[in-house]
Amino acid sequence: MKNNHTYIFLLFFLLGLHLFSQESSKKNYTTFGAFLTEQNEKISSIENEYSIEKVKEIMGSSIIVTIPKVDKMKPLSQLFKQPEYSNEFKQNPEKLVLILWYFSTPKDQNGVISKNECTPILFVNGKVKGKGWAFYTNYRRANRLMR
Repeated sequence: MKNNHTYIFLLFFLLGLHLFSQESSKKNYTTFGAFLTEQNEKISSIENEYSIEKVKEIMGSSIIVTIPKVDKMKPLSQLFKQPEYSNEFKQNPEKLVLILWYFSTPKDQNGVISKNECTPILFVNGKVKGKGWAFYTNYRRANRLMR
């Protein structure tokens, strides 16, 4: 009986490991700034009316960022989800608002990514309506989106 539990646990562990490896890739950067530049260039290339699928294609899947030790900086190996967060609001039966948050601006440097360190991309009915904090804040106020 005990062996059956061990095999079941091992099967689920291997399945989970396989699923995790499918959803993320690993990429080496020379500096953290190089990663941030690439991330922000991707975000900048997103235009209004792009579909959710197009944005996810541009931003790519989750990525394990690895950076070697440089001078006094410690080496880094960290998973960045693409997107880090998502929120969905249904304003009425015909209007679905989705917000995807992509890491773009480190602030706390504590290893925990907050929404304040991300750029929001706002979709209405599956199409980009706008991006960035100013757009998000104005849209949220004008449309009374509750957090």
